[in-house]
Amino acid sequence: MSNLLQAVHRHAEQKPDVVALRSLSQSLSWQVLQQAVDVLAQQLDSCSTLGLLLENSPAWVIADLAAIRAKICHIPLPTFFSDDQLLHALTDAGIDHVITDQPQRIQSLTDPVNASTVEIAGQKYHLIQLRQASKRTMVGEAEPISKVTYTSGTTGMPKGVKLPLTQIETVAQSLASAAQAKADDRALVLLPLSTLLENIGSVYAPILAGAQIIIPSAAELGLSGSSQIDPKPLATTLNRCQPTTLIIPPQLLKLLLMLAREQRLPDSFRYIAAGGAPVGRALLDKAARLGLPIYQGYGLSEACSVVAVNTPDQNRIGSVGKPLSHHQVHIREDGEIVVKGQTYAGYLNDKQRSTSSELATGDLGYLDDDGYLYVTGRINNRIISSFGRNISPEWVESELQSNSAILQAAVLGNDQPFLTAVLVPTPGIEPADLNSTMIQVLAVTNRNLPDYAQIREFIVADQPFTVANGQSTANGRPKREDIERYYMNQISTLYEVQHGQVL
Repeated sequence: MSNLLQAVHRHAEQKPDVVALRSLSQSLSWQVLQQAVDVLAQQLDSCSTLGLLLENSPAWVIADLAAIRAKICHIPLPTFFSDDQLLHALTDAGIDHVITDQPQRIQSLTDPVNASTVEIAGQKYHLIQLRQASKRTMVGEAEPISKVTYTSGTTGMPKGVKLPLTQIETVAQSLASAAQAKADDRALVLLPLSTLLENIGSVYAPILAGAQIIIPSAAELGLSGSSQIDPKPLATTLNRCQPTTLIIPPQLLKLLLMLAREQRLPDSFRYIAAGGAPVGRALLDKAARLGLPIYQGYGLSEACSVVAVNTPDQNRIGSVGKPLSHHQVHIREDGEIVVKGQTYAGYLNDKQRSTSSELATGDLGYLDDDGYLYVTGRINNRIISSFGRNISPEWVESELQSNSAILQAAVLGNDQPFLTAVLVPTPGIEPADLNSTMIQVLAVTNRNLPDYAQIREFIVADQPFTVANGQSTANGRPKREDIERYYMNQISTLYEVQHGQVL
């Protein structure tokens, strides 16, 4: 039996009536959780590859654990995927069954063989059997693939990252140890559970520790769409739930800092992990001054989500922490970060790879003398100016986003004499003040940057960067090529005007 299922079984025996999993309207004890997992696993006996298209709920966690119990491959299907991306995942993975609360969406994209309902912890969901020509996910693997997580990527269709259960559970245990997870923790789920980081950090690690997992709905968190959030219901839910742990992306970290300044946050937090995209030093410094326990980390799906993280005992602001105990990290001569230990088994429908072989991450960084890892950018994202200077846009973007007036930023300027930025202002700035506010932001930011990395011109975005409009990945990283293409005419005008002045 897997370590996760053993933990559930142990907690069900030792503390059967203690709450393990709850939403704001439903609570499940460890005993009830185990029973629900066992019942659903038996109902999945005809399934080999399970897709899960569900909003965050206790049912998501039960179905995920039931797939492990039934020894079938689970493919989380992000609800924020476009129809084209969703159809790609369904066919690419050879998914034969889907559990969903959005049956119309699945049925509009496929030709179902059968549709029925399944009860999970007292709630009814749709179980849809799909017509698939082959079961590709599990064929010819050195060890069974427990999960395929789809990365939204920066271009093209998402790729399925194959993850054996051994690798997943090793990372979850290492993360639980690093974060000092304990049985009296209350882990609040904020990000979509289809996101591997949230799945491992806010579900698996707490299960191993015997902690309570809290799963509010998107509406209860004030979330709408892929990027909009209302701070009032978020603050209300956080104060109601009194969580001790949380995983948060940089964009929402700003909102958390605002709530902390306004004294609208509970004082229950002991560990808040920040990840998914680079976090500016200024934001981390502000969090420290406000007494928020923010710990930056780093990872990628191919390394089962988490590679390194700061901890209460070992925290160096500006770094992403020390590598987890099961990982070895070294830096190549060109600055690329290389990871070894418990990595992925290859991409779906691509050649297999050994999970113990080295993983070239494509990220740039360095290790300091004390073993703390710093991430400075992406190799493929590196901007080379017309003067031959190499610039990591992530570095400049994190500096820009440290300012409370900037929600998102994309830095551009490859083969150009200077950098430009597309800026998404924080909601609430008066339209008449936008231009002057952005100019002030650039002035402040540029003071902390060398001449070659300063922003000379900017464009105010007409919409946030989101997964829906193709300008952001699921973990919040800007898709610069798509952003540059969308604002191409305005960007060209900026450079033409500047060149005209120089000439």
